[in-house]
Amino acid sequence: MAACIPRAPVGCGGYLLFGDVVRAHRRRLGLTQEGLATASGLSVRNIRAIESGQVTSPRQATVRLLATAFRLEGLDRKRFYAAIAEPAPIPTGGVALLAGRSIPAQLPGDVSHFVGREDQLHELDALLEPPGDAGTGTVIVTVGGTAGVGKTALAVHWAHRAAERFPDGQLYVNLRGFDRDDEVVDPADAIRGFLDVLGVEPHQVPTERDAQATLYRSLSAGLRLLMILDNARDSDQVRPLLAGGPAVRTVVTSRNRLTALVAEVGARPLVLDLPDQAEAAALLHRRIGVGSQDDDATEAIVAVCGRQPLALALVAARIRQTGFPLATVAAELRHPSSAALDGVWVVFSWSYRVLDPFAARLFRLLGLTAGVDIGTDAVTALAGVTGEEARRTLRELTDASLLTEHAPGRYHLPGLLRVYAAQLAHRTDTEEDRRAALTRLLDHYTYTAYQADRVLNPTRAPIPMGSGVAADGTGPAAPPDVGAALAWLAAERAVLLSTLRQARDAGLDRHAWQLGWALDSFLYEHRHWHDEGAAWAVALRAATALMDRQAVAHAHRFLGVVAGRLDRFAEAHDHMRRAVEMSRAAGDRPGEAETEYVLSYVCWLQADHERALHHAQRSLALWVALDHPVWEGKASNAVGWYHAQLGAPHLALPYHERAVALQRRAGDRANEAVAHDALGRANHNLGYHEAAAEHYDHGLRLARDLADPILEAQLNSHLGDTYQAIGDSASARERWEEAYKALMNAGHPLVGDVARKLQTVWGSNSRWSPRIEAP
Repeated sequence: MAACIPRAPVGCGGYLLFGDVVRAHRRRLGLTQEGLATASGLSVRNIRAIESGQVTSPRQATVRLLATAFRLEGLDRKRFYAAIAEPAPIPTGGVALLAGRSIPAQLPGDVSHFVGREDQLHELDALLEPPGDAGTGTVIVTVGGTAGVGKTALAVHWAHRAAERFPDGQLYVNLRGFDRDDEVVDPADAIRGFLDVLGVEPHQVPTERDAQATLYRSLSAGLRLLMILDNARDSDQVRPLLAGGPAVRTVVTSRNRLTALVAEVGARPLVLDLPDQAEAAALLHRRIGVGSQDDDATEAIVAVCGRQPLALALVAARIRQTGFPLATVAAELRHPSSAALDGVWVVFSWSYRVLDPFAARLFRLLGLTAGVDIGTDAVTALAGVTGEEARRTLRELTDASLLTEHAPGRYHLPGLLRVYAAQLAHRTDTEEDRRAALTRLLDHYTYTAYQADRVLNPTRAPIPMGSGVAADGTGPAAPPDVGAALAWLAAERAVLLSTLRQARDAGLDRHAWQLGWALDSFLYEHRHWHDEGAAWAVALRAATALMDRQAVAHAHRFLGVVAGRLDRFAEAHDHMRRAVEMSRAAGDRPGEAETEYVLSYVCWLQADHERALHHAQRSLALWVALDHPVWEGKASNAVGWYHAQLGAPHLALPYHERAVALQRRAGDRANEAVAHDALGRANHNLGYHEAAAEHYDHGLRLARDLADPILEAQLNSHLGDTYQAIGDSASARERWEEAYKALMNAGHPLVGDVARKLQTVWGSNSRWSPRIEAP
């Protein structure tokens, strides 16, 4: 189905975690977790750990007890055992990272020309004693102070000095606590990022946020970690991120005092004032590097800058570029008025005025963007210039210290500079020019995300997107392969979510609706289900504003799927009801048929396989009447899948065969390959291994012709399962290794599933050891 990865018969059924399968069987029998614990002899705690995803590969004895409690026999019992995905448990004792993961080293680059703050550095050294020393609890330090005073510079500089004392790594997150409300980092998102870098694969991350936080605390409990939580808004934002291990050291920076942390967890406050006159002068001279020491001019510059490190850095950049004497620069600056930031605005304006017109325009436009940073391609679209012109202008802005290139090709505009740039844009540029620039940027993000989704999810039914060409005649290039699509979406995820909300707020509703659609496959695959729901909620409001009933129905369908994945079934069915109402009101029979198709999946998530089959059959009947072979094939495949789930794979075969014939007739080779995969699994489950292998091979040929490495990897993985079932471990290993290599090259989250299969044939002590790098 469109709302899921369409590589399994219904779109995502083949990618379920063992906990999902246990939960589905429990609901089928109408058992609570306590009831299942009684029936199986297991503890409620164990049941919860399995269903939440904390335990993905339980012991065989546990699996046998569950199968007996579910009254599974014969083929059903075998399929239940096959859902385990081979042993690769997440470490819950917090004593080690997952095998093959590198030690996290997330600190930003050390601050160049750092001077002064000796007392504060010594205080940090004293407070954060080496982790090997005796201690009874986690040590937390809060570094407070006004904007631009150098809190981050101090924390990062000290962290680099202390890093070697933390052999298990250093974690860093910019919480963006004082950015716009829609850009402030949700603690749950930060935890998810920490789980990624600590080695937890996406499919092993629990669905519920509380379970994710529990897993994060368990993983970090026994580690010697240094954590920098930068730019926190308040104690509530920080509290969920605090690790519980006695060897963890945490530094939190914030403009607020975070008094609650001091009171509740014994955090030790360190308040950072502006540098004194001598330190500010030293900072200025260190950044200038060469030149005469003019004490009077230095004193005047430091006074105008209000001893602000950022303003002093900009003055130093100007002096280096022009070679002007300090006295000349001091004469250019006027004395600030009584307003606290007027002196800083003076320095900013002075740096801005010396930019050439193209760089000045780009600086103003960057103040209009919503994301925390921006890539070169996006800058090109924003400005409506060529890539070379954009890169040349970006170099001018970074040379002037008005912009930071914090990673290759990615640029960050610090908070005060962003405020200043936005003010300039609203004073200098017309509303028409600002709107055109924002539209170009949203064109770029929307069409590039759409092309990335088409690469990741080629069997998904597309939506109309227009020409994909911006007003200036430029158009974004499609990502060349799956790896590039995944990398782009991963790098831009936070930016795209912020931009989605900006599109809604700016009244660019078509962009908001389409961008929400384009993000769905990636957010689903990587289990960012809360982000997925938030994106669709924005898309729904945008579609409603457009008075586009088909788009509104589509948004309700996807919101229903997300609610179902999060076990909010009343909400899910309400969205589905609204989707049907909107489709019927619009006279959209295909929309009604698709809603029935999606509703079958929601019922399946609810462990109501009979109703799931019923809705899939209704969808199939509607598609037959509409004479739509592609969707008829997908619905037929779904009917077969639900028959198999109800323990009747022999009834599934004709529906899968029908799907193959329909997709072949329609020329939809991607969905034909998916149908062959479904036929292979149905035959495999019936013990017809030779027929299963033939269908997998046929699907593989199609996947290779399509140059779809992920679909090819899935088919190879399943073909390896069939070889293993007939005792041909060598062929199984060969197929699994091909699948592993493809998924690894693409940075796909399913690489860990295949790695576990390989470990079963190589053995945990063999010389083969998969290195599962972070995507």
